[in-house]
Amino acid sequence: MKKILLSLFIISIVGCETKTVEVEKSAGIAALYPGDGGDAFVMASTEDAQMAADLILAFADKNVEAMKESFADTAVYWPPLGGKAITTPLSELENIVMALHEPYDSIKRTLWNAIPIKLEGAENSSVTVSFKEDRFYKDGTEESLRIIDRIFINSEKKIYRIHQWTAEME
Repeated sequence: MKKILLSLFIISIVGCETKTVEVEKSAGIAALYPGDGGDAFVMASTEDAQMAADLILAFADKNVEAMKESFADTAVYWPPLGGKAITTPLSELENIVMALHEPYDSIKRTLWNAIPIKLEGAENSSVTVSFKEDRFYKDGTEESLRIIDRIFINSEKKIYRIHQWTAEME
């Protein structure tokens, strides 16, 4: 019995092999950001991802107070259509949110993911947030969209820019 146990022990030791897996610490192409702290991107914080996710949900709920907590004194919003940026001082945020909500009875957003990145060595980050948006119009019609927001967060942990892209749901 001892020989069998010893043989099994030796086989298990010989059969175990340590494998080393190399994990990339940075990646990507940073062609638009020369000299901004790095040549590649690294993961930013989960707190940044949570801030961006909270923002997109607060917008759907028209929760301006929650939005104000995460916004810088001035923020720029690039809408998916129209090509013109909307620059908003914090004092005007409520008016902009209400204007954007004007055609709807309500909006429901379902978060898919929030991916935070930053340039290697930089303090500012951006979070790419993907979600589904169900729009319920005042005239009774409904629409579902796939939306991607790129939300930029400065070193003071305040949102200062949002770029948005949309596509229809199948």
